[in-house]
Formats: sequence, C-alpha cells, structure tokens
Amino acid sequence: MKVFSVREINRIIKDLIDNEVILEDIVVTGELSSFSITRDVAYFTLKDTDNLLSCVQFHCKREFLIGDMVECRGNIKYYPKGGKLTFNVLSIQECGQGELYKQFIELKNKLEKEGMFSDLYKIPIPKFVKSIGVVTSKTGAVLQDIKNVVSRRNPSLEIFVYDAQVQGKYAVNDVIQGITYFDNLTDVDVIIVARGGGSLEDLMPFNDEELARVAFICNKPLISAVGHETDFSILDFVSDLRAPTPSAAAEIVTFDKTELINKIKDLKSNFSKNILYMIEEKSYDVKYKLSSLSSSVQDNINDAIMDINEKFILCDKNINTMITNATHCVDKSIKTLDVLNPARLLNKGYSIVTVNDDSINATNVNVGDEIKVIANDVKIHAKVTKKEKRC
Repeated sequence: MKVFSVREINRIIKDLIDNEVILEDIVVTGELSSFSITRDVAYFTLKDTDNLLSCVQFHCKREFLIGDMVECRGNIKYYPKGGKLTFNVLSIQECGQGELYKQFIELKNKLEKEGMFSDLYKIPIPKFVKSIGVVTSKTGAVLQDIKNVVSRRNPSLEIFVYDAQVQGKYAVNDVIQGITYFDNLTDVDVIIVARGGGSLEDLMPFNDEELARVAFICNKPLISAVGHETDFSILDFVSDLRAPTPSAAAEIVTFDKTELINKIKDLKSNFSKNILYMIEEKSYDVKYKLSSLSSSVQDNINDAIMDINEKFILCDKNINTMITNATHCVDKSIKTLDVLNPARLLNKGYSIVTVNDDSINATNVNVGDEIKVIANDVKIHAKVTKKEKRC
C-alpha cells in the first residue's frame, strides 16, 4: 500500500478537479446563507436543503442579502494550501428569495402584527446590575469574551451560566430552558442569550416562534447577543434589548466600577467645593447684612440722638418760657400785693385797729373793750369809751 504525504494528496485532488471539464464554467443556484465583502473580495456560502458550498468572488461590486436566491457562474477550484474546495464565482445575480429567509420574514411579520416587538413591552436594563445569567455554550469563546469584559470593568459582578447548545436541533429547547431557569432565579438581575456569528441556517434556532414567545413573557430584562452586528434574528426583535455582539452585551450590563468610584470622588469634591462656596457666599452675605444693619442701627441711633436733642432744646425753651411767664406772674402778683400791703397804708398815716386780734366792726366792739391801734411804727393799747354809729 502506497503512503502519501498531505502535499501529494492535495496535489492529486487539485489535478483531478482542474482536469474535470464538467466543473468548468458552470452555473449553480442556491440560497445565500452568509455573505461578506473584504477589500472587494466577497466570501459567501450557497445552500440548499441539506448542502453547503463555499464561494469566493474577486472584484465584487455589490452586496447581497442573506436569504437571497442567486445564480452564480464560475469554476470549481481546490486550494491545496488550505485544503479547501471553493467555487470561484465570476458573476452572480439574484433569482428569487430563499426558503429560510422567507420563513424568517413570515414569522417576523406575524409577531410584529401581534405587537411583540413594541417598545411598550420592553423592560429597561437596570443601571447598576449585580448579577447576570448567561445562556450560551460553556465551551465557546463567547462566554470567555463576556468574562473578560466583566473582569475588566467590574470584577464584583456575579456571572451565572446555563450551558446550552446554540446551534443544531437541540439549541431551541436548551435556550428556552436557560431563559426559563434564570427567569425563576431570584439572584439574577439580567439575562443574556449569546452566541457568535454564523450563517442564516446557523442562527435559525433563534428564529423559532416558541423561543420568541418564551422571551416575550420573560419577567426579567432579556438581552439578545446573537451573531455579529449585521446578523439579525427574531430573538433580537422580541428581547428587551439587542446587543450587536456578546462583548457589547457585557459592556451594557456592566457598569465600570473604577469609573463609578471616580465619579463619586468627583461628586464629593464638587459637593465640598459647592458647600465651601455657599458658606463663603453666605458669610459675605451675613457680613454685608451685619454691616448694613450696623449702619442702619447707627443711623437710627443718630436720628434718635438728634430727636432727643431737639426735644431737649424744645423742652428747655418751653421751660425757660414757663419760667419767664411764671416770673412775670410773680412780679405782677408782688406788685399787686405791694399795692394791697397794709404797711403802705400805715406809711401814709393810716392805722389798723383790732379787737381780740380781729378787725373791728359794729358787732364785735363794745364800750369798755380793749383795742389795739397799729400805726406806722407804733402799737397802742386803748379802751373803748364811747361807741356811736357813723352817719
């Protein structure tokens, strides 16, 4: 038995294919299950019910949509270096819509009419998430990508993982069970369903109607992180939020602990500055008001002193006037008294006659009574010898 090297086997396969006339300038129809362009080179996959064909087209000038039915003309080539058989496409044109894509559009339209995509039913993602439940394969790179993001941004965030197949016939049931499990687990704040990119048939489990309805009735915030940014699934539309990639989903639910701490420090610093500013402003305001109050009080004191001085002056004036008036009255009274003073009469030669120290009148003096006669400078004691009426 001859033993071949890999190089020899690849060379034999290449020669067989290159020399097979039937594989030259052929036309193949199929459904696009993947399509991407890099530097004018298109890489895509044609599929039918059970088969796939890898294709490449150089100098591609337009893009096609996954699910399109296309007709491709070209040659079958085998590349020994990569050990890969590829259909080198020279031209491509649409010839209808693929069955899988039709199913996707029909289900999308059905659920959209039922209102399952409406923002009214979207649950907001909490700002500060403490724990997440991830429905994905434990052996896939997706889980590690999520862990790397969480570890970088907030290591204290707890991650629960439900190991689920995310491709193949068991994927739908596994993902449904994972969502249901985390929806009933009180320790989980947010659920992420995640897997990497793939062709339309690879993502078909996430276009399942039963899965869509389970996601719709989920009571916890659900994020769909299925495929790459350009990949869309029914789960994306039903979920509360669609993340372009699993890593982006981790970024969304994970608040940056360091950033939060720095923000708290900034808030604390700003708060302290504001308090000091307010104290300084209020202190200035108090000083200004005290100064104004002191000035106002001093003005009031000065006004009161002036008012008191004016009243003292007026009072002094009134007192002087009263004293003057009183002095005038006294002088007038003295003059009046002086006029009425009996001494003045005595000086004129009149005398005062009394009986028993009373003035004499017709009734209180009789003959024989002793009387006193007061002249200007002499007092005479006499006796009444005769009493008669004056005509």
